[in-house]
Amino acid sequence: MLKNRIMLHNIYKVLAILLLAGCSNHRHVKDLSAIDLTMKTIHFEQALFACRSVSDIEKLAKEYPVFYNLYTKNIVAANVRGIESSEKDVAVELYRYISHPDMDSLYSITQAYYADFEKYANGLEKAAKYIYYYFPTDSIDEVITFVSTFQYGAVYDQENQTFGVGLDMYLGRNFEVYGMLNPQNFPLYRIKKFEPYRIVPNCLQTYVDYKVPKYTGSRFIDQAVAEGKRLYLLDLLMPDYHDSLKISYHAGQIEYCEKQEKNMWTYLVEKEIIFSSDKNMFQRHYFNEGPFTAPFGSDSPPRTGTWIGWQIVRKYMDEHPEKSIHDLLKEKDHGAIFQQSGYRP
Repeated sequence: MLKNRIMLHNIYKVLAILLLAGCSNHRHVKDLSAIDLTMKTIHFEQALFACRSVSDIEKLAKEYPVFYNLYTKNIVAANVRGIESSEKDVAVELYRYISHPDMDSLYSITQAYYADFEKYANGLEKAAKYIYYYFPTDSIDEVITFVSTFQYGAVYDQENQTFGVGLDMYLGRNFEVYGMLNPQNFPLYRIKKFEPYRIVPNCLQTYVDYKVPKYTGSRFIDQAVAEGKRLYLLDLLMPDYHDSLKISYHAGQIEYCEKQEKNMWTYLVEKEIIFSSDKNMFQRHYFNEGPFTAPFGSDSPPRTGTWIGWQIVRKYMDEHPEKSIHDLLKEKDHGAIFQQSGYRP
C-alpha cells in the first residue's frame, strides 16, 4: 500500500531558486508581450478518478477522445490493453486500474502535492510563447496532467500541439515509493531528478525531441554536434533557466564541465576520440545517461560528449551571427559546423 506521505524539503525549493536565478540578462531573452497565447490546463487525472463505473470510463473516452487514446494506447497501455483488447475491454481494465487502492492513494498524493498547478502552467505558457516566437506554426496552448504509474513525466503531442505532465513523476526525490521501484529502471541518479522544478524543462525537452530528431551519424563529432543542436535550441526556448536544467544535470555538474573543459577536450584529442567511428564505444561512454562519464571518473557528470557538442554549437553560432536557428537545424554537415566553429578550448 502506498502511504499518503508527502515530503517537500526547503532545501530543494532553494535549489530550484538558485537554478533559475541570475539569468534575466541572458542575450536570448526576448520581448514576448505581442504574442497572444494563454495556456489552458486540463486535469485528466481528476476526470479519470472521478469515474465510478465502466460506463463513466466510456463517457470519459468520448469527452477526451484524443488524450484518452494516447493514454490507453501509450501511457498506461501495459496496464489496460492486451493484444486483442476491444475498447470495452480497455474501459473495464482502466476502471479496474483506477479502483486499486494503491492507485487511489497515488492519485490522492498527486492532488495534494499539486493542489495549485498554476505556476507550472504559467511556466509552460511562457515556454510556448518562445516556441511560437521561433516556430510560428507551433502554437501550444494546452497542458494535460495525468497519473502514469511512474511511466511518463512529460509528453508532447505534436498532432494536437499539447503538453502532457505525469504528476506522479514529480513528487520529490524523497518520495518513499520511488525507492521501492525496480532499481534497474529507477537508479538513484534518475530518482534525484523527480523534482517539480523540472516539469517545464522536461516538457520542452519532449518538444525538442520532436523538432530535432535523433541523429544517426557514425562519428563522435557528428553525434556531439547533433546533441549540441538540441541543447542550443533549449538555450533559445529556456533563456531564463540554468544550464543544468537544459541538459538535466544535478547541481555542480555544469561547474565540473566548465572547470574541466580543456582537460576533457585534451583527453578526447589525445585518445583520438573526436573523429572516432567506434559508435558502441563513444555512445556508451560519452552520450548515454548514467551517474558519470566512466573515462573521466566518478566525480564527472554523464553525457560529457553532449556538453562538449553544446559548446561547439554555441561557438559556431557566436562566430556566425547571420545564422538563424532554422539555418542551424537544416545544416547536416556536422563536421563543417565543428570546423567553422573554431572551438578549441
